[in-house]
Amino acid sequence: MSLASVSDHPVAKARVAWPTWGLWWVDLNTVDPAELSGRVTLDAAGTAFSGTIVSGGAFDGRAAYRLVAGAGGVNKPLPRKSYVNDAGVALANVLNDAAREAGETLVGAPSTRLGPHYVRREWETFGDLLQRHCPQNWYADADGTIRIGKRAATTYAGDAPRTRVDPAGAVIDLAVDSLEGLAPGVQVDGATPATDLQIDLTPERMTVRIYSGRRSSRQLSALTQIVRAVFPSLAYLGVWGYRVVTQTGERLNLQPARVASGMPDLRSVPVRPGVAGAKSRVMLGELVLVCFEDGDPSRPQVFAHDAADSAGWMPLSIEFGEAALPIAYQGSPVVAGPFGGTVTLGSTLAKVRP
Repeated sequence: MSLASVSDHPVAKARVAWPTWGLWWVDLNTVDPAELSGRVTLDAAGTAFSGTIVSGGAFDGRAAYRLVAGAGGVNKPLPRKSYVNDAGVALANVLNDAAREAGETLVGAPSTRLGPHYVRREWETFGDLLQRHCPQNWYADADGTIRIGKRAATTYAGDAPRTRVDPAGAVIDLAVDSLEGLAPGVQVDGATPATDLQIDLTPERMTVRIYSGRRSSRQLSALTQIVRAVFPSLAYLGVWGYRVVTQTGERLNLQPARVASGMPDLRSVPVRPGVAGAKSRVMLGELVLVCFEDGDPSRPQVFAHDAADSAGWMPLSIEFGEAALPIAYQGSPVVAGPFGGTVTLGSTLAKVRP
């Protein structure tokens, strides 16, 4: 019997990325080729995650999907809107309007007042507004509700086996049969509150990986400041996992895949394709790898896309060259993966469907 199901379809495997702030995401595969769309509920050993499918589909006897918390409207562009109030525009009105237009449920909007005039810019998203006015101070519950504020710190009282304990990396893995008492902000074995949870489910087992915040002290903080002063680009010499939030033209707007990384959001990041002359429209929620050219924080580059067995690996379209001509079907079939897509080859466009 599967430990998880989505809309009454048993799940073969699933991974939930659950950060302490922002949206949670789920990648899952169903046992049968289930045709799913819109808002669905993932039942993970008794915990219900309510989200919206942003990519995926059924193909060749199987199905894979990517879900995002809530109604899937946090990162959709909204129309321009202006506010006027001589007593000061209420931030709650701005955020509640954006949430309603995005189809999301918002709780706890602050009572802050802005100036007498406020303009929501065209193409701005609900997520943009949340980050501007409540930076890293909002999160999505399992039921998809967006809440303003910090998560409460809790203590895990369960006795689940610890299958991995890495004090240096601040990582603890638990083999569990339920998620009771486990959520971002939880403290396990005296560690600092969890910044991220990664939940992996198979029909046989469920593992929760807990990423804790780093411990600090006056001495450690002083040493950290010294190291940063001597090596200001140290954090930008590595490779970081990011998630695609939106795409503008050929550039991607990204959020760190894990809050624990401490990396900032990135906007308008260029893509270095693995094949010369190629460009694509990617699936929202795709996981990409980012490096910073020459260790320069002002020069981020996307250099790798999602793994081929993930729910959103197939882009919406791929183009080679500069041509943008009407669709022409190729004579022989081309297998492009379970989710369809388009491929432009100079003067010819091949459109592939499952």
